Amino acid sequence: MKSRAHLEAVLAGRMLPIARRWRALADRALDDLDVSSSLAWTLIQLGRLSGEARQTDLARALEISDPSLVRILDQLAKDGLLTRAVDAGDRRVRRVALTKAGGALVRSVEDVLAALRGQLLDNVADDELAAAVSVLERIGDAMAAKGTTDG
Repeated sequence: MKSRAHLEAVLAGRMLPIARRWRALADRALDDLDVSSSLAWTLIQLGRLSGEARQTDLARALEISDPSLVRILDQLAKDGLLTRAVDAGDRRVRRVALTKAGGALVRSVEDVLAALRGQLLDNVADDELAAAVSVLERIGDAMAAKGTTDG
């Protein structure tokens, strides 16, 4: 059996390349929907935030700065996929919301990504998948305890 230190090194060394390859496959799978990955990921996160959110909350979910998000939101609004408005309760706050077309695209994107996950994880047993999720959650918790962010 390999040593714990060896297994830790292998796990740490595999996580980033696998995440990058997963993202590349997801980007390729989304090509048929004619949406760039940055726009698709923004729509997905907004959809996962119930389709409506404060702009700052969306930026936090995407782990990007508010100014970086503005260009993406401009394009999505131009394409009719979301609306932006000043918050009625606090005029300093901007709110974004999916339009009907944006919601439909989010559902299509989520379907494509669910199919990809199914293909990639088809040969992984439920108990193995549960164990992997548990390990990743514990790693994430340990990182949070050290003051690092997700991602």
